[in-house]
Amino acid sequence: MWGRTLLMEFRKSWRGFAIFILVVVIISAGMAQLFPVISEAFEEEMEELEGMEYVHLEVEDEIIHLSWVEVEDAVEYVVIEDRHPYMMMSREVNRTDMNRTTIPHPEDEVRYFAVKYLTNDSAEMPLGMASTVEPTDPMEELMDTAFYRMFTAGRADVTFEEMEGFMSVELYSWWILLVGVYLSYLSVKSITEDYEERRMDVIFSTPIPRKQYILEKFSALALFTLILVSLSGSMLMLSVRAVGEPGGWEFLVSLLISWPMLMVIIAFSMLFAVVTQSSRKAVGGSFAVILIQYALFMAGHMVESLEPVLPFTISYYWDYNSVLLDGVVYPLHLLLLVAVAGVSVFLTVFLFQDSDIPA
Repeated sequence: MWGRTLLMEFRKSWRGFAIFILVVVIISAGMAQLFPVISEAFEEEMEELEGMEYVHLEVEDEIIHLSWVEVEDAVEYVVIEDRHPYMMMSREVNRTDMNRTTIPHPEDEVRYFAVKYLTNDSAEMPLGMASTVEPTDPMEELMDTAFYRMFTAGRADVTFEEMEGFMSVELYSWWILLVGVYLSYLSVKSITEDYEERRMDVIFSTPIPRKQYILEKFSALALFTLILVSLSGSMLMLSVRAVGEPGGWEFLVSLLISWPMLMVIIAFSMLFAVVTQSSRKAVGGSFAVILIQYALFMAGHMVESLEPVLPFTISYYWDYNSVLLDGVVYPLHLLLLVAVAGVSVFLTVFLFQDSDIPA
């Protein structure tokens, strides 16, 4: 009789499994395909000021020293300034027949300068621009915020300039919500539907032990999850290689090692289902646990005083950044997650053995 409940679970839910796997695979592989587009967009934002190679600016003792290359047919140079690079509200600050000038400069004031030159026929031609502000990388500015630092799980070396950093923030940091929440719902419904649709007494009128019922339900969901992370990781690896990035194996491994964490979610959700015997209560309780531990994990990386709570969150033991950035897997962390899942399943079986089944 072993395997009957597992097969029934797959026959009952395979369409939902397949659709969800397809969605997750598309999201995972598609995110890698977006990296070159987003990276190029950021690079375009980082474009230097027009003609800045022709104009040199230096600040010394609250004085701006501005100089530029000489133009053969220039009879006069015009210097204009603005507080913004678009020069929409610019004003003229100097006219000179030399290729340099000095301008008073209050400390920490942001100023943009443009140099134009006049030719013999009075035509006004642009030469170049300079600013008191150094060009910055928008990606670096984005990552240098508390909001994004919490998604890097404490790794200061995670940057958007590399595929690993981009995926760490845009996919891996949300993985527990993207996949875990659905698995939690599925785990609860796999048991509570049998309660709510009055199938429990029919199921156990056949020679199926209660322990076998729980173990096979858990095994079916664990097997489905293994298929999901394997396919998602494989397609992500191929997608990374398709955009010309080297390696890719680390993306497969980092998703595969999320399996123990997801098994903990399945086990806890089934425990809630057995205790409450209600879809609404079990789903609410499971979602609350996932969201609270996720919030604590993020807060632990943002607020130094909350760091001690990190080991009490399951996300802490799925160290995807170590795989992505260092190529390192911590087996003890994974074994601990497997142990927690095992204990939860054991407790579920124990409680289910002695629970009353409504007629």
